[in-house]
Parts: sequence; structure tokens; C-alpha cells
Amino acid sequence: MPGLIALGLLGCGESQLSDSYAGVATSVTVDAQCQPLAESEALVGVSPEGEAWVEGDDGVRHVLPDGSSTPVDASFTRADSLVAWDTAAAFVVGDNSLWSASVEGAEPLSLPPELGKPRFVCGDPERASGAFVITTRGLFERHDDLWLRWSFPVELLESMKIQDLEGACAGQDSLMYLEAGESLWEVRSGDIASLREAADLAGMIAVGPDTRVGFIALRDGELLRFDGSGWASIPFDEGSVSVAGVADGVLWAAVDGLLYRRNRFDEWEYLDGPMGPSAIEEIRSYAAGGAWLVRASQLCHVEPHDTLRVQGVRPYGRLAEGSGLSVAVSSDPAMGDSLSAQLDGQGVGVSGTAGSWSLSGPDALSPGWHALSIAVSSPAGVVERTVRFVVEGGETDEPPPPPGEPSVFWEADIVPIYERSCAACHAEGANQTFMGSFEAFSALGALALERVSSGEMPPPAASAEAPPLNAEEVQLLQTWVQEGMNP
Repeated sequence: MPGLIALGLLGCGESQLSDSYAGVATSVTVDAQCQPLAESEALVGVSPEGEAWVEGDDGVRHVLPDGSSTPVDASFTRADSLVAWDTAAAFVVGDNSLWSASVEGAEPLSLPPELGKPRFVCGDPERASGAFVITTRGLFERHDDLWLRWSFPVELLESMKIQDLEGACAGQDSLMYLEAGESLWEVRSGDIASLREAADLAGMIAVGPDTRVGFIALRDGELLRFDGSGWASIPFDEGSVSVAGVADGVLWAAVDGLLYRRNRFDEWEYLDGPMGPSAIEEIRSYAAGGAWLVRASQLCHVEPHDTLRVQGVRPYGRLAEGSGLSVAVSSDPAMGDSLSAQLDGQGVGVSGTAGSWSLSGPDALSPGWHALSIAVSSPAGVVERTVRFVVEGGETDEPPPPPGEPSVFWEADIVPIYERSCAACHAEGANQTFMGSFEAFSALGALALERVSSGEMPPPAASAEAPPLNAEEVQLLQTWVQEGMNP
């Protein structure tokens, strides 16, 4: 089996991981709205764009970020687990069945009886591929309209829980995390499938995975991240963290009744809003940029002014073959009236006005992974968001290496690039994922190419120690990846 592979590829100054700026750099005023929770009610799910699902003795309700609430005509008695999928839909495990729920009601989804009774789900089980289900009989993957069973220690089935990624099972790297017993497990699907016990979770509270940050956990008030090889402390000087959340590269932390977040510029911010002094009991952050809190029998929605919502495509979602691009983007109108968008580095048509835009792209997207990047120029600076998704079809994997003899090699060509632009942050003992060996670098080679090509790596803040790659070096790295990453 391959060695442990980091969940994300991170730069010196990128989100959440630097040893600098551990203190709070700024105080940010946020919009906050709170509403009472009934004694029996609990927050059971939040979608990537910020819609919440609440359940209690009186049933399920769907709550929008503005606080408006709609009762859901749910056929199930109680939701044992819920994955909020998009703005108005969720997948629910309840009454020993799997359900597709929306604001209009809920319908049972048919699973083969040999799978057993469902307990947890991630992804969209109605699609031909891309979903996982934990049942009383094991771990099953939906692949090409078949349910494949993974071999997993039987004694751990009762404690097994999927740690989903914004409702999806995994990102572009096809790496999913499970919590079972007192361990964190990695499930890698695809052509080279593997399952391994990755890290000890004893004494920790699992927070969840993020493709930029890694897997986040809490231990005795300390924030930790798992990068594929071990646990590392995340600097934070404001006190013992009681609860935390993570989404789209942004880390949220509460110290009793005080709320903080560490943004993508590697700075902790204190979030100041009309929420009251009560201790924060739960944080559910989401990809668009905000978070839901539970405190003193209240449900509070917190929305920073850099929140960008996208409708029409979801993070790590799967679109049917032949799908086109039709997306709506919304934000606080005060953020700015100029929005730019790119799909895989190419410009996308934008229409609309401040706070509400429409994007239009190709009528039929090519199969494989895509990245939709949007940016708004606000008075406080540029606000950006990238949504990655996959289009199903004949060729969803990386293209095969070209024929012929390889021309680029690790020792001769890639090591000099690593030493010049990567070692300052990715050497052994540095504060980022180790990439100083052939095995470590090749495990992340395709992702490294994506990040350096987009200018995300090395981050601008690290230019003195880690200068950016020039065009020739990017081409060398691209050729090395295409040729199969030869040693």
C-alpha cells in the first residue's frame, strides 16, 4: 500500500498552519441573528451554502441564514444522521432507512437488503458513483451502479462514523476519513484503493476534514491538525478552545462565549457580533464563509462580510455527463459590484449587479475535475472562493502518461525546484507537510502542479524564503507529472 498521503498541500503562509500570527490580528464585526431552540431541538446539519436543518420532538425544520424557518413534512420519526446536501435537500438516516429529504417532504431510498440497515452516509447515493454508506453489515461504496463492500474490522463497525467533507465523501484526491474506535482511518478509493488506520484519536474530539488545512481535532483545549503523517499543534494564544469548526480552509474556534476564526491569510480574527455572552456549545461552519452556533438554547447564524454563496454547483459534487455551467453567486451588496470568474483558468461570462450575479460557461463540460474560481473586489480587499467539482463521463481520471522515454526525473530536475522553492516550508521538521523525499513529493505531485500553476504556492508571504517557480520550472513539473513522476 502507498504511504500516508496528506489531505491537503499547504504553503508557508497559507491557512491555519503557520507558527506566526498566533495572536488575534484584528477584530471583525459580523452580522449575527439568533432564535430560540425548543428544549428537544438540536442542530443536525448545515449545507455548504449555509442552510441549517434542526430536529426536535415536533419534527424537522429547514432554517435559512436570514432566520426564516420552514417545517419539513418528514416521514421518518427521528434522524440518526443527516447530510445537508444543497440549499433545500438532505440525505437522512432514520428509522433504519435512508431518506432523501427536502423542504417538501421525504422519500425513502431503496438500498439492496444485503447491505443491512444504514447508519451513516456521505455523497449522493442516488448517483451511480461517489457515495459511501456505513450499515450494520459494513462499509459500502457506490461505484458504477454497484455497491462494493470494503473489508473493515468487524469489531469496529458499531463505532464507525464517516467524517464527510461538506457532505461529500472526498475531494479530488479521493481520500475519505472515518472515525472508528479511538482511531482515524483513511479510505482511498479509485484505481489504487487502500484502507489504513492513520492516527490515534484517543483523548481527542474530532472536528472534521478540510482539503486545505488537514483533519482537525481538539485535545484538552488545544487545536491539532493531521496532515497524513502525524498530529501538529495549531498556534492559538487566546485561551483553551472549547469547540471548533472548519470549512473551505477557514478554522473557527470558541473560547467559552468568544468566537474566533483563522482566515485564509493565516490571521486569527476576533468576531464581534450581537450574540450575547453565553458559552458557545457547537460550531457548524460552511464553505460559503459563515457559521451556525448553538449557545444557551439559541441557534445563532454568524455571517462575516466576505461570505460568497454559489448555487448551481456544490463543493466536490458530481454532475452528469454533458452538464453545462449555469451558476448564481450572491453576497452582501456592500462587498462590491465587480465579480470575475474563471473555470479551469479560463474566463467565464458574468452578468448581474452588486450582490447578485449569474455565470454562464460551456453548454457541455468535459468529463473530469473542474475548478470554478470567483473573486469580488471589496473595500477591504479581494474576496475569493474556489468550488471544485467533477463531471461524470468516460475519462474522469488523470490522462495517461505520453508514450516514449521519460525526459524529466526527480533527482536531476525536481529536487532543485524543491530545494529552491519548497524546502523552506516542506522540509523535515518544518511547519508544513513534509515533501523532501521522492515518495512524499510524488504522492502530492499532481496537486503540487495545480497549486504552483495557479500561483497559490509558494504563497506570496513566503517569497523571500520560497521564491515562486518560473515558467520553465512549472513546465518541468508538469512534464514530470505527465510522464508518471519518474525517480
